[in-house]
Formats: sequence, C-alpha cells, structure tokens
Amino acid sequence: MPMIGGSERRTVEVQGTGSGEESYGTGYLIAPGLVLTALHVAQPTPRQVAVRDLVHTEFTEARVVWSDPRLDAALLEADRNRVGAGMTTVRFGELVCSDPGHRPHCTMSGFPKAMRRKASADPERFVDDLKTVDGTIAPHTGSRSMLYGFEVSGALPRFYENWQGLSGSGVTCQGLLVGLVRTVDKQWDRSLMALPASQLLAADGFSNAVAEHTGMLPRLQAADLQPLLHGPPEPVLSSTYLLDPHARTVALTGMSPLIDEIAAWCRTAHRVDVAALTGLGGTGKTRLLAEVLQRLAAPLPEDSDRRPWSGGFLTDRPPFTGYRLFASSRYPLLVIVDLAESRDGQLDDLLAALAPQHDGHTVRVLLLARRRDGWWPSKQRELRALHAGPVTHTFTISPDDAYDGRPSADIYESAKADFAHRIEQLRLAGQADDSWREGALADAPNEYGARLANSGPHPVIYHHIAALADILVHANPTFADRDHPLDVLLAHEENYVRKIAEARLPQGAVDTKLIRSLITAQFLAGAATARDGQAVIRAGYDAHHSGYGPSAPPDQRVLAALDDILTAAYPSTGGAHWGAVGEPLAAALLTEVETDSGHEFVEQFLQHETLKAEQRTQTLHAVARVSTGDPGLAEGAHRAVAAAPDELLPLAVRAAAELDTDDAAHWLDGTRHAVSVRAAQPGADTAVYERAADLVQRAQDCVAAGTSPTTLLTNTNTGDADSSGGEAPDRRDYIMVKPVVTWRVRLLFTTVSTLYLLAITASTVGVAYSNGLGEGWAGWLYIPAHVGFSMIFAAYWGSGRLDWTAGATWVGPPLVVLMDVCMGALFHDAWPLPSHFPPAWLVWLALCVPGIACLPFTWRIWFGRLQPCTPTHGEAPSLRNVPW
Repeated sequence: MPMIGGSERRTVEVQGTGSGEESYGTGYLIAPGLVLTALHVAQPTPRQVAVRDLVHTEFTEARVVWSDPRLDAALLEADRNRVGAGMTTVRFGELVCSDPGHRPHCTMSGFPKAMRRKASADPERFVDDLKTVDGTIAPHTGSRSMLYGFEVSGALPRFYENWQGLSGSGVTCQGLLVGLVRTVDKQWDRSLMALPASQLLAADGFSNAVAEHTGMLPRLQAADLQPLLHGPPEPVLSSTYLLDPHARTVALTGMSPLIDEIAAWCRTAHRVDVAALTGLGGTGKTRLLAEVLQRLAAPLPEDSDRRPWSGGFLTDRPPFTGYRLFASSRYPLLVIVDLAESRDGQLDDLLAALAPQHDGHTVRVLLLARRRDGWWPSKQRELRALHAGPVTHTFTISPDDAYDGRPSADIYESAKADFAHRIEQLRLAGQADDSWREGALADAPNEYGARLANSGPHPVIYHHIAALADILVHANPTFADRDHPLDVLLAHEENYVRKIAEARLPQGAVDTKLIRSLITAQFLAGAATARDGQAVIRAGYDAHHSGYGPSAPPDQRVLAALDDILTAAYPSTGGAHWGAVGEPLAAALLTEVETDSGHEFVEQFLQHETLKAEQRTQTLHAVARVSTGDPGLAEGAHRAVAAAPDELLPLAVRAAAELDTDDAAHWLDGTRHAVSVRAAQPGADTAVYERAADLVQRAQDCVAAGTSPTTLLTNTNTGDADSSGGEAPDRRDYIMVKPVVTWRVRLLFTTVSTLYLLAITASTVGVAYSNGLGEGWAGWLYIPAHVGFSMIFAAYWGSGRLDWTAGATWVGPPLVVLMDVCMGALFHDAWPLPSHFPPAWLVWLALCVPGIACLPFTWRIWFGRLQPCTPTHGEAPSLRNVPW
C-alpha cells in the first residue's frame, strides 16, 4: 500500500537499542527511507537504530546520516522500499505572519507514553498507539529561545511525563513541515516547544544530506502564506519540471547587476513599494526572481542586523483573499505578481490591503509583465493613487542580459551540465527510467545545440531546450528520430504521463491522444477546485471526440481516473486543484492538438457548457499569449468568440489588454474577421453582430491610441468618453457588418437597385445622345458622373454608422433625388412621354425614390464597409520556426 502524504502517514516509530539502555520516540518521514527525529532518540552511540512506519509490522534497520547536538536533531536513512515507499518529498516552511485573526492550524502525530496500550490478543504485550495533536503556533512565543510554542487544543495527559515518546514528531502547517518537537513545557500545561525548520535548513550539512537522498535542496516557504503563494514544483523526471524556472535546474547566467538593483530596491526605507520588471517571454524574468528570492531568504550571519526575507509568487486563484496577512509579517516580504497585465483586480485588492499603515515588516511587490508599451506608466499613476509607495522603479530585462557577454556555446554547455546533474539526482532519489541507457548524460553529443548555434542569436530558453533535448536523446535513443527538440521534450513528457496513466487505468485502456488533449485543456482552463477540474475533464473529453459524431456520455469512473492522472502528473503548487504543463511545451502541445483536430479543439472546448466564465477567461488569455509566436493557433478561439459574442467577446478584449500593441492588433484583427464571417452566415442576429463589430472596432482604436481596451467593457454600448478621460473614438470609423438576410430579400433589393441604376444610366445616355447636355464628347462625361454619384451615395450610407453632424449625411439624399429628377426632365424633353402620363418630374420621382432607398441596403448586403488596410506587424519568434 503506497503512502502518499498526510501528517499521520509520515509518522514512524524510532527505536534505539544497545549500550545497556533503550530509547524510544517518534520520527517524521521527509522522503521514502529518510526520517527526521530528535537526536537523543538515536543517541548515545554505539547503538542500533530501527524505524517502523504505519504499514509494516516489523522494524527496519536505519543509520544516522546527519546529526546536530546543538539542535538535538538527526536524519536517519533506511530502506526506501520498506519505509515510506511511494511517498513524496516533504516541503519545509516557516511562520512569517502574526495576525491573530488568521493564525494557521498546525498538527503533529507521534507515540506518547500516554498512548501505550495492552494488546487485545496478548494482554502481556504492550503496543504504542498513535496520537494526533492539533493546535496553533503564535510565532512570537518562544522567539528568544528560538523555539516555536505549540499551543495544544483538546485532551492532555494527566502528567507531563506521559508526553514522552512524542519527541521527534514533525509539526506541519498548511502541508509544510515547520518544526520538530523537542520538549514539553512544564510550566504551561498546554504547550510543547518545537525547533523551527528554518534552523534545520541553516545548520551545516542538513540541506546537503537531504539533497543527496531526495535529489533536491530543501527550501523554506512561508507556511501561513501558503494559500496565497505558489510553491516550487514537485521534483519529478519530466520535461515540464526540468524546464520550470521555479525549479532552478539551470544556474542563472548573467543578470548580476540587475539582481543587485532589485535587492537594493527591496532594502529601501519605504514600508510598501511597487515596481515592475518587463521583458519578452523566454528572457528569464521568472528565473531571475526565483534567484532573487533565494538570495534574499538565505540565512544571515548571527551578527547581522538585517533579517532574511520571505515571500514568493502570488497565486492567481487564492482560496481566500486574506491579503492583510502580508501586512502582519514578522519578516520582510517580496511578493511577485506574474503576468501582472491581466490581474488588475487582484492587484487592486492586494495594494488596498497593504497601503494603510500596518505593524508588519517591509513589503515589496514586483510586477512581471511582457508588455513593453504604455501599460506600466498608466499603472504607476493608479498605484500612487492607492498610496502604494513611491512606485518609481522600473527594471527591464533584454534577451541579451542572460548571456553577460558569453558565447551561446557556453550557455548551452552550462545548461547541459546542469540538466545532467539534476536528472542524476532524481534518478538516485528513485525516479530512474528503466528505458534509459547507462552513461554520463553530460557527454551527450551536441546535436540540436549545433543547429541552433548556426541559426543566429536567440533567447536563452532556446539553448536550454536544445541542451535538454540532446541529453534526452542520448539517454533514450528512441527519441533520436525527432527532428525538432520540442518533439523530443514532448515525447519524454508523454512517457512520463503514460507511466502515471498505466498505474491508474486498466491494461490497454491508455489513450495517449486523449490524455494529450486533456493536458492541453488542463493548461488552458486551469481548475481552482475539484469541481472545476471535473468540468475541464468533461469539456476536454467532449472536444477531443467532437469530430467523431454524437456518442454516449463517458463513464464517470473513467473521468475520475483521468482527473486523478492529471492531478498526479501536474500537482498544484498554489492552492488550486492541479498545476499544468509549462510553457513553451504547452504551446507546442497546443499546436499538435489543434492540428490533429483540424483546428477545432479550442473552438469546441471554449463553447462547452460545463466551463465557468473564469475558465473561459483563462483559456482566452492562454491562447492569446501563446499565439503571439504562431497566430494560427488563435483561429479556433476567434471562431468560438464569434459564435457567442455577448459572452466571450468581452473576455477576448480583456485578453488583448495583456499583449503588446502589435500582438493585440493581431489578436483583434483575427477577432474582427471571425465576427464578420459569422455575421454573414444565415440566421445570424444582425443587432448582436453590429454590437460585436462596434466593440471590436473601439478596442482596436484603443490599442492604436495606446490605451487599455478594458476601459470599454464597463460602457460597451454607449458613445461616452472612456473612463480614462480621453475622447471617444470617431464613430465614423466604426465597422458595420453585412446584415444577414434571406435570399428573397437579397433578390428583391438587388433587383430594384439594378433597375434603378439601369434607369438613370439609360436616361443620361438618352440625354447625351440628343445633345441635351451640349455638343461634343463632353456631354458623355455626365454618364459616369451621374452613376458614380449614386454609387458614392450608396457606399457612404451603406457602409457605416452615419455621422449625423456631417453635412454630407443630410445633403446627399435630396441631392441625388434632384439630380435624377432633373435628368429625367431633360430626357422627357428629348423623348416625351405620352400625354396621358403624369408630369415627367412626378414619374421620375416615383421611379427614383424606391431605387435610392434600396441602393444603400444592397451595397451593405453585398459589400459592407470597405475595410482599411492594416499594417503588417512583426511576429514574435516561434520555437517551431527556428532552423534547429
């Protein structure tokens, strides 16, 4: 029975024998076979130490691999297949806030003396039973003695000696290990004293001992801020994990001056301040700030008057918005907001909680943005109005900063060595791939790296992808037939997920293409809760099978198993139901899924009834972001928006606000085209698509003017000036899409308009032939002038929403009628009508007015507005377009 987490399941018995005395206590499983306990349980030596988890009945021999008498702590190593097999590596945390209203729940489990019971089968034998103790920790209690004061909730033993045996228990908070039980406070009947995990990580040799066993150096996280911050990814042997900048697999190159600048800004005197870090995707913004966090949080010398920092990346879907916690921090905090352009509402809530005077430590908020245009200056003005500090600093990262003057070959070789080292660590930690051949991974031939070096300068992420692909091909030659390095990474990812699926599905039931589609859906929509995850699974399942016609609903047990696979493959690091495959693999995966589905997967997925509005919003934002390198990826999203403009078009406009000006223009151009195509289909609601085209045009005007199109969404159907104080866009430039009419109406209007044009042409020809317009060739110029004036009138009145303040709008119709009647009167003089007919002017008035009324509608039906030429913008680089 595998053990997959939980405080109780990580609890083990620790028993020491020898030297004439025995010791007994509790231990906490950090990873399979690795136990943290109190040193006095495993001392004095020489003695044998044995451990037993809750699954097995027999003790397993263990050995001490690290100890610190000053901290009274030790690490024991046992057979990982017999103690904690299948368990994940624990995460370490510390308590950084002191807000009494949000004091986190803590728990520990152990084997205290008070829980010793007689075995029912054998009254002469005693068993040590498990006891779980719940409580809270006030971080300031015991701060001078450098211990946590754990205040117990619930039952207590009658005598404090009955706590014996609980020593070595792990104290957890929000799923993180925050402390190790050391002593019982005799003066307080409800207090236990625990050694903070931060002291363990600062001790000599502890982190290295954990890394040798688990493959990863342990890091401290803010346990009480865990619901609000992303944690580092779970160390697994997947392409997504190895490329994840939060995993810090590849050492950061260059950027030392920028790190120093950010650190200096953090240490300025202001209590709260906000800054921005801008740069293109793939230039290393996230990796840079992961390094900044690590350096700021490093333990400081004991004589230092500064305190180490805490913090992390703000999650975009927190389970609660208790941002006041940041204002009660005991440590200085650095809070990083990724993709800040698309998180205005969350930023407002965060800064509203921080801006008022508070008793906490320094807080710095750093916004990561891909946009390079006017987004940040306008945001600075908003933040100053919220009293969020001076808000004067801006940091910019360019694609060349990571090189620091080094040749690209050095970047590639360094990345290859780092990937090889991390993979070897993971294999030693029990994540070996049996299909890989033995050998030094760092000796992989320079295949993709050489191709990249010969194709010109590229962002640093390209060299990381090439290095990882070369290592994976060297380790598993079955990948050697892939021409593109992304295909190698996707093949390795597919192997990783398939092994998880095979462990959870019946033999032969793994549908690789279906799982690939579901991983894409997982990336696009996300899931904050289990119910959200179920919606994504169902929508992805139906979208994958949409091309096969109607089918019976899938078995709920199958959907649950698929949900379990995705959750296990990509566990959440920020309080959500699951994580997701990372970019740029997500973009490559989306390309494959869209191609296989005939570019219909995203369209079907977005329109599925199970998805929430938040999930549709995230999907559109994700597609807009990854399609900057391949605009064809956005076609399905544009069609879905056009199919449901009232619901999805505002979300698409919000997605445009996240992009640079050129990319936003591309996105809105595609949306406009899709809306026009959809409006021309039979049965489309004319009024709905006129509003849709109006909104798209106004959004394009905002992007061209350098303002955010989101200002339109609170006042979509009015002509007022936008909320930024600027003037409303020129209404004469609005697109009026072609109305959709039946063929009978189309035929009627076209016939009447054609007869009208033939009539005015014939009358003008007749007058010119009779020399009624003057002798010579000059009289014949009236023919194109007369017909052309009528066509100009039709184009003006039929193409767009009219500007009633313009004189041409009022003068045009009567002028056309007057010209037609005058030409008819001249025609009557040369070719008189029979005497019993009404006056000539009345006859021509009866003929021309219906024609003039039908002509603008006919123009609108057949042509609509002549679209202006859109300048071609440069496209963002695409990994698929690089000649590797």
